[in-house]
Amino acid sequence: MHLDRLLRDRANRGSGISSLATALVIIAALANPAARAASSPLSPPSYPDAAHVSNGCHLSTIRYLARYLSEFPGERGEPLVINMLNADRSRKMHTVALISWQGHAWCRDEYFGVFALGCPLEARPNLDRLSARAEACYQEHARKLIHMAGMPQRREASENLSSEDRFHEVTQAARIIPFPTTIFWVRSGREEFPVAFFRPGGRQVAVYDPLNGTSLAECSILDDAKVVSLVAARLGYRSDGVRREVFLPGGTLLVAANDPR
Repeated sequence: MHLDRLLRDRANRGSGISSLATALVIIAALANPAARAASSPLSPPSYPDAAHVSNGCHLSTIRYLARYLSEFPGERGEPLVINMLNADRSRKMHTVALISWQGHAWCRDEYFGVFALGCPLEARPNLDRLSARAEACYQEHARKLIHMAGMPQRREASENLSSEDRFHEVTQAARIIPFPTTIFWVRSGREEFPVAFFRPGGRQVAVYDPLNGTSLAECSILDDAKVVSLVAARLGYRSDGVRREVFLPGGTLLVAANDPR
């Protein structure tokens, strides 16, 4: 067995993301168009995150989309990958939510909230063109907000995390991910590191690692531990074994025996 297709999403460092499937629901319009316009907010909700994790932009995005599409079933939304400009002028891949709002295209960022792209959102949008447009709008939107008093700064992803720090990030990520999530430990030589595994839907599998972000794949393998081992190897780790964590009722943590490979 093998991974049919592995797309890396290194969150703040690199990503490749398939669009999440969304449902369009036809809703009855209000009888009075003027009243509808008056009652509609000018911008979509941003749903600020209560907590952030290292390289967690994709996780924040899918959590946002799950809530947004639930509360506004007549709208559309999917993850969009853009190039984010750093303070040192380097660029890294970053994930935001591309959404429709009253027929127009908007984006929502993990730290800087919602911003308009200034164009309609077509039924079949050209994501490459919208990504380039979103990058320019994002930079301008972030620049304005950074100069505002009290604007929280984006959390920089650390290149050096202890095993305890990584476990904290992974357990926090498990609370953010809007899908059933399992924490696995990957043994690499004499060390172990934790990751969060989940299945967004269909044949998609996903693995979150605080140092690399979220990796997505199209995969027919049903053995979750085997998928984690394969993804870890693709990310450059030495995968000598995989075991899962077991959470008992009330949040008590129990370490399970090593999973057979």
